[in-house]
Amino acid sequence: MQKSAVTIHSALYPSQQGFRNQIIENVISGINNHHINLGLSSEELFLVIDEALTNAMEHGNKWDPSRKVYIEVRKNTDHLEVTIEDEGQGFDYKNAGQSNGVLKNLKPRGRGVFIIKQFCEPTWNEKGNKILLRFPIAH
Repeated sequence: MQKSAVTIHSALYPSQQGFRNQIIENVISGINNHHINLGLSSEELFLVIDEALTNAMEHGNKWDPSRKVYIEVRKNTDHLEVTIEDEGQGFDYKNAGQSNGVLKNLKPRGRGVFIIKQFCEPTWNEKGNKILLRFPIAH
């Protein structure tokens, strides 16, 4: 039986680097207004959403402000789901974020998917331009 989900946030945003913090703050504010306990700090949640949003804006939409990212946050009884979709061509997500040793993941670039996987269960659409971040709700 499918559990009904409540939409907490749903919006389109331009792919502009200067708007990232405000977008993430809007998303987290919506989550906090619903008193959802994810067992993560606000900083950890910010980090995960920032990594996914930055990937969409930078790699998907190439920082083109005419290209949008769509963000939707939904809550059901067991999970919070954050969906971020860009207008890009997608990428091969099947091997993204695989660890080949700690040093590889300490590079200043290219570790976003690895970080995301430390805090939630990400899945992508087949094209690879839409990520679903799934966080269990702590009861």
